[in-house]
Amino acid sequence: MHARTTTAAALAVLALTLTACSSDNDDSSAPPAPSKSPAAATTNAPSAGHYETAQDIADALKDAGLTVTQPKEDKSASYITEVGGTSYTLTVTDQNQDGGDTLINLFPNPEALAAWIPLSKQFGGVAVTNDAWAVSLPTKAEGARDSSKRIAPKVAEALDGTVQQ
Repeated sequence: MHARTTTAAALAVLALTLTACSSDNDDSSAPPAPSKSPAAATTNAPSAGHYETAQDIADALKDAGLTVTQPKEDKSASYITEVGGTSYTLTVTDQNQDGGDTLINLFPNPEALAAWIPLSKQFGGVAVTNDAWAVSLPTKAEGARDSSKRIAPKVAEALDGTVQQ
């Protein structure tokens, strides 16, 4: 039973990874999820490392000088949705990066994030994490992994996060 659960989780991460590398989004009109905290709606900047919405994360990346597109909810099934979280697709670039689909994964709790990190690493993922979120950078297109490894420290600094690879 444990092996089947582990295999299912690994396949879910693989599907997520493949989805993150696709340039087609099924629902480009979905708005980001509203903030669940009244305090997040009234303050301009969340506390270091703690972000309530994908838009909070995107705004922090913009404030750090990165070019960021509007986050769009990714409604496809994945490990993140299986554990009750939500994924958003966007593009994050700097002057030296071609871009590609980046995911902001908002997990329901730190334990779900902690379970996701080794799965991401197992599939060669490059991500920045903190609290109960992950910014999963593109790795599948030609040159994407090297570009993501280069930009990850900038993303980590902007979000007070930790690079995972």
